Amino acid sequence: MLPLLALAATAWVLGRGATRALGLAFSGRLEKWAISMALGLALAAHLLLLLGLAGRLQTVPVLLAAALVHVLGASVWREIWGDLRAGGLRAAWVAGLALILVPFVLPALYPPTAFDATLYHLPFARAFVATGGVPYLIDRRFPVFPQANEILFAAVMLFGRDVAAQGVQFLATLLTAALLAVWARRVFPELRAAGALAAALFLGSPLVAYLAGTGYVEAGLTLFATGGLYAADRWRETGDRHWLVPAAVLAATAADVKYLGLYFLGAAVLLVALGRARPAGERALDVLLFGGIALAVLAPWYLRIFLLTGNPVFPYAAGLFGASPWQSLPFPGQHTSLLQRLVRAARLSWDLVFARESYGRLPPLSPAYLAALPLLAAGAVRDARVRLWLAVAAAYALACSWLPRDSRYLVPVLPLVSVAVAGSLAVCAGPWRRSRLLAWVLCLGCLLPGWLYGLYSVERNGALPVTAAQRDAFLARKVPLYPAVAWLNRTRGAYTVWGLYAEQVTYFAGGRFCGDLVGPASYGRVLAASPTPAAFHHELRRLGADHLLLPAAFARELPFPEDAAFQRWFEPVYQDANARVYALRGIATPAVGSRPSGP
Repeated sequence: MLPLLALAATAWVLGRGATRALGLAFSGRLEKWAISMALGLALAAHLLLLLGLAGRLQTVPVLLAAALVHVLGASVWREIWGDLRAGGLRAAWVAGLALILVPFVLPALYPPTAFDATLYHLPFARAFVATGGVPYLIDRRFPVFPQANEILFAAVMLFGRDVAAQGVQFLATLLTAALLAVWARRVFPELRAAGALAAALFLGSPLVAYLAGTGYVEAGLTLFATGGLYAADRWRETGDRHWLVPAAVLAATAADVKYLGLYFLGAAVLLVALGRARPAGERALDVLLFGGIALAVLAPWYLRIFLLTGNPVFPYAAGLFGASPWQSLPFPGQHTSLLQRLVRAARLSWDLVFARESYGRLPPLSPAYLAALPLLAAGAVRDARVRLWLAVAAAYALACSWLPRDSRYLVPVLPLVSVAVAGSLAVCAGPWRRSRLLAWVLCLGCLLPGWLYGLYSVERNGALPVTAAQRDAFLARKVPLYPAVAWLNRTRGAYTVWGLYAEQVTYFAGGRFCGDLVGPASYGRVLAASPTPAAFHHELRRLGADHLLLPAAFARELPFPEDAAFQRWFEPVYQDANARVYALRGIATPAVGSRPSGP
């Protein structure tokens, strides 16, 4: 995990240098560390993009850039040393923090198996590493996308393995929890444990614990969205215009991670425009400052997307910018009424705990959020701050009702709800607000579901794979099609394989992998053009494929049987209980050891 530690150290120096240059006044060391490192990660992602656009996202240029950051930030290192000497490190606190974090750290050390992570997030990062640039990947479900998180994955994968990329998400989750601890403690000082409670509530969701150890990007989106809103709230509190800079950078970086981040950027803009009573001229100046910085941060990513596709939010808004082979497929409930969407949004806290099968079957939300609903209602009645953050979260939940049902989409608002829960307790708990016993009980109770889920995840995964053979065995157990792709990697060189409903193994293919729900090589397009084995063979050759991967579970999706007529065109070369691999006849078999043709 040395590459991850190096990224964290570089982000800290970069971010702390920026906050010192801005002259930000922090309320304490935790706020200074959390904001500086979050800002540093955002700045690092954009520096890496510039290297990628120049074709220099390579080991030596990245090392030189990092070295320059540390040389110029020598005074930051002296400050760190001074902080450590002044504050010291209490062994009991370190041991307690380690005990809390171990169940969240260990799942990130296992090889990646999460579906979207191996479908396109990690393949993006690997392509960045392989090319030294930021290529347009025609074979992926999304050939181009906001990729600020993936480029951070690439930074650590230049020097380590994919588990280091998963560590980036653990770091983002930890920083989000730290921001919540600062935020709730600062806004609701009347509750002794407000900060610890908000952080524990967030970390206590099994869904958050799961995402902290995978190659999904929701943890990064959540960090930057939370950081942007936190910094905007600090500006609202202090009136210090310097806080608008990290607010704009972090909120815009959330949109550079995922299109959903545009919502939080919009919320931050509204907060800046309406959050303080001031003359119209000052209001306009604040909005222009925030908007100008945000546009500068957005421009490299969204201009790149526009220049490559003609659509700045590709592949969405096809009706406005034109259709493409990658536009999203219809999904159930896409055309439901507004009333049905409101009901769906109101049911979220229940469904994400007890009806997960309709939201992607991912781990549940913490039941503590469901139990806190009456408290939130009381807090919203009594406190404007609680009403504000609940309104932002509720509007986002409603907006998500226009998207496919996936519990991951709701994670970015969990920090806001966590702060609102802590605030509701602060205004409703009466004399119990200062009780140390109540603080411990609440914090441990809220943390427990996520902590136990981390231990359960480790127990379910088994012994941590530390050798190549153990990694292969682990992946074969978790990803049924992995052995077939591993066989291709061992026995074929620069192969190109088209897989039918096999997109989860995209990342593991050493050669070029094509075949997906959308795109030029989509299942629908290929099979519609293949009424016979001969036509199927011709279509795959047109795509450049020399091998065919058929999962046993989807073999009947072919419009013809795998009989003698089929095998006149396709030679069986590998079979196991889960998959069959065919070589296209009439094409020379790639030599083992030759350079792969795909990322």
